[in-house]
Amino acid sequence: MLGGIALAALSLATLLAACGSTRSASDTPPVPKKAAEPPPVTALVSDPSDPTSLNASIGLMSTVFDPAEAMKLLSAIDPYYRVRGNNGYLRSLERVMLLLRSAGYAAAGDDTGTRDTADFFDYGAVEPAWTPLHAKLETLGADAAVLHEFTDESGPDRTFVCVNSFPTRSEGVQAPLVHFDASKPAEVYAGAIVFGSQPAEALFERAVQQGGALGVISSYLPEYNEAPTYTDSIRYAKLPYDESRHGFGLNVSHRAADALTKLFENGFPYVKVTIGARFAESRSRTLVARIAGTLPSAGTIAVVGHLDEPGAADNGSGIATMTAMATGYLRGIRDGTLPRPRRSVTFVFGAELECSREWLKSAEDQVDLALVLDMTGEDQAKSGSIALVERTPDPGAIWSHPTLDVHTEWGRSDELRESDLTGTFLNDYMLATLRLRALATGWNVRSNPFEGGSDHESFLERGIPAVLLWHFTDRFYHTSLDRTDKVDPQEMQHVAVCALALLHHYGNAGPERANEVLDFVLQAARERLSAEGSNARRLLSAPAVAVDADQKAAVSRRERAIIAAWARWYREALLSVENFDPDPALGPESTTLVERIDQALHELRALEQSILDTI
Repeated sequence: MLGGIALAALSLATLLAACGSTRSASDTPPVPKKAAEPPPVTALVSDPSDPTSLNASIGLMSTVFDPAEAMKLLSAIDPYYRVRGNNGYLRSLERVMLLLRSAGYAAAGDDTGTRDTADFFDYGAVEPAWTPLHAKLETLGADAAVLHEFTDESGPDRTFVCVNSFPTRSEGVQAPLVHFDASKPAEVYAGAIVFGSQPAEALFERAVQQGGALGVISSYLPEYNEAPTYTDSIRYAKLPYDESRHGFGLNVSHRAADALTKLFENGFPYVKVTIGARFAESRSRTLVARIAGTLPSAGTIAVVGHLDEPGAADNGSGIATMTAMATGYLRGIRDGTLPRPRRSVTFVFGAELECSREWLKSAEDQVDLALVLDMTGEDQAKSGSIALVERTPDPGAIWSHPTLDVHTEWGRSDELRESDLTGTFLNDYMLATLRLRALATGWNVRSNPFEGGSDHESFLERGIPAVLLWHFTDRFYHTSLDRTDKVDPQEMQHVAVCALALLHHYGNAGPERANEVLDFVLQAARERLSAEGSNARRLLSAPAVAVDADQKAAVSRRERAIIAAWARWYREALLSVENFDPDPALGPESTTLVERIDQALHELRALEQSILDTI
């Protein structure tokens, strides 16, 4: 086979089992048996002895990333309460820049002759940037107590004050505490502090903005945060900026919520709230670092992570991972360990979604694909999460196969339509990288269908393939407990090695690599169509369907549509491999690749028809 790729008798099910699962046996859906026709397929494993192989790239990049450097940066920025444009956000970006400068990235305007640059850009509108200074929530009366308090932005209870809460007067504000009741008119909350189990944002809109309350206190935490177990966990939330009301929002832990609830047993409770906070006008500062490729006409590979949000995992770990990737990759190029890529590589650090959308408006290079790093470092044992790659939109995002397309608790995107699906080699390219790493290390990783919610959306909106590398469901997600002790440097290393391996492999794309990726995509297409055919036959043979002609016809139509959608998506994915090499030079290797793609398309059409004939 071209490119020195070896075939290994490993089924997809075996590969997924090797990647592991944190689910209990009762939670894991059974793996369906493969169909008798077509025959069982095998999974491709690239040859590590071939220097152009993906496996060789993984091995090479294992020496590039320094997890200690990543953890050191994470520890430095974790004390800051990072919100778009605020003091902690700006200081954290400065720390990232210092590391990039030390690795050799120069300012674009410097007369150093360097092609590797890092610069700040201010994007977006000028908006208030909020920084918490100190806060305290106290009960009053015979059993007075402090429920939550922090004396600076690094405090363990710091998320109990919602972003954009206005400061109180220095001595604090005392007011009656009233239960929220959706059936009551909003005006009854005027002058009170309102306590409820709804999210603080919803309480604020109703009680403060509509009713004139001084502020709200929320006990809300999603179920996956496991509040009854982690009784000191406090939700992180953001309120709309409201200069006219000057209200505040507080989130409380399960333990504090119980204490507030008990206050109502003794009549009309009062609480005292003291908040110190600062607003400063700021735009969205973004740091863009670029490693120039050797082929000026080639595009760039984007690596993006958001710095806003105060969590260590979300997304301090993504920023720390990206920084150590950027510094290690450039050092390797400069010391001769790594070749300079043909395609350029651009690292973008900034505010979530805004940084990527604004950067794309002025990007100098054509962006060929994007890797988004968001929540890369969760300790799986502590957080209960699993390492994931969220695929570009494919049919699994609309029609979920019970074992191959497991959505997370984030949930599927209801806005996605079949017309939004465009086949690309990126999904199976990234999955092959993750599986090879998992087979070598026992790392626990799988994929999930597209759900949205991070910077990959910015690229997909422009038709640019993008995947999200993340962890979910994290029981500490968006809570006060998301601090450095919940981050595992080995998790960051796994993600970084895979991301760097794909950057190196794709950045130095050529005929051998293109053929290898074609093999990955074709193998995945075979397995997906076989799995969908098996699933369709299982559904059609169910007793309730088999004996009902109308039901059987409806199920058959749906399953045939799903198989056709996957076949169409994979035909587009196979064709996308033609653009893998940025400079094919139209030589015999390019002709061979085109011929192999045509053969793969012919095989896929025949496989689709053979499966449809059995339904």
